[in-house]
Amino acid sequence: MASATLALAGALLAPASATATVPQAGAETTQDVGPAGEIPQPQTAGPVELDTKQSCDTLQEQLDGYAEQGIETVTCLDQLASSPTGGQAAAPLKAADAAEEPAGATPSAAPKCSVAMGQWYFTRLDACGSLQLTYDVFDTRTKKKIGGATFTAKQEIILQAKSGALKTDDSLKLDSAWGAAKGLRAAWKTECLSGSACGASSAWSGAQAIGVGKTLYGGTSHTWKAGQSTEGFHTKTTVTITGAGQILLYPATFQPPGKMTIRCDKIASGSSTGCVFPSFTPTLMLPLENRGQVNVAWSMQNLTDHWGWEGKGSPLTREMDEAVIKANRGKVCDSAWKTDPTVPDDSCDEFPFAATNQSGAQLNLSGKDCAQIRPDTPSGGRWTVSYINDTSGRRCTIGHVPNKENGSVGGSLSRFYQDQRILNDEKFWLAVGR
Repeated sequence: MASATLALAGALLAPASATATVPQAGAETTQDVGPAGEIPQPQTAGPVELDTKQSCDTLQEQLDGYAEQGIETVTCLDQLASSPTGGQAAAPLKAADAAEEPAGATPSAAPKCSVAMGQWYFTRLDACGSLQLTYDVFDTRTKKKIGGATFTAKQEIILQAKSGALKTDDSLKLDSAWGAAKGLRAAWKTECLSGSACGASSAWSGAQAIGVGKTLYGGTSHTWKAGQSTEGFHTKTTVTITGAGQILLYPATFQPPGKMTIRCDKIASGSSTGCVFPSFTPTLMLPLENRGQVNVAWSMQNLTDHWGWEGKGSPLTREMDEAVIKANRGKVCDSAWKTDPTVPDDSCDEFPFAATNQSGAQLNLSGKDCAQIRPDTPSGGRWTVSYINDTSGRRCTIGHVPNKENGSVGGSLSRFYQDQRILNDEKFWLAVGR
């Protein structure tokens, strides 16, 4: 299954209006089934903030010392005061708006996301942040500011779930400059902050000249060195700007907040390695096209726990032990389930999935405790289910589903676990027909 990307935008969809009250024993025995769950949205991780505890405001207290050394001008980088640093409502990440350069001038390495200034947003495999910087030039003798510039910096962090590679796409635009802020050149470096997790890389070669209205684009490449089975770390970015004959005292350094820890592992998909943002809970997206998927949608809507429905019910968590998975399936699909001759190649389709910690067996339930339903061939474009028992107050489902359609859901779940690198006991959500 494809992961949520930064291109996702828009409000969450409301729960399906087709959901009806569950019939009781002796009442009607069919029910319409519509979409279930929510489309995943990017999450805010917090403000983009410089790491340095010093600022250009405190620099003036040190100017006498530089003057005594014969240094006439010094410069520093700081965060623009008007750049938001918290308390801002989340804005969806989306494809970037019109390019800052003329058509055809923006290279492929440019960040493809657009976010509220001064904020980080992220999904399972992608993140984006932006901030505005000030470059101030001081005369050490007069202690006056004699020049300055403003910049907009943007970074997109892109992880690879099926390799140990990660990269950033970066841009730095000079918005304005005045006075002694002349002959400006900029460098950009990103590194991993965890021992030898991965090496440092520069977005472009050396310090590049930059003029008002110009944007420098570049990217950094990193490879997780897989020294252990799993490792968490952050990136750190350093932006250095210098003017002609000027000494920069404080470069700008920033790193994503704690929620954006990168986790790389070689556990989730056998011998392969890959990296994700584990704080983002992924969503398994299923179409509503076969009876196995209908079984999942009905269960999300009608079981008391509303398993997998973000904002309405409880998340599912992965079970990786194959012996436990087999035992789960055997305990739920027990003698309570009998082949239905009206269902071709009938199979017992349990929900929650056997490969989760919420399987009926792990809830100390067996087949007799589960709702038992038969998803029916759609009529007039509507999916319905028929009831084999009283389905009220149940926490698990066993559905009568053709074996191939049962297997299609299982295959989707298996691929999702691999594509999103879901580890043991890790949470995920579901969305069917959204």
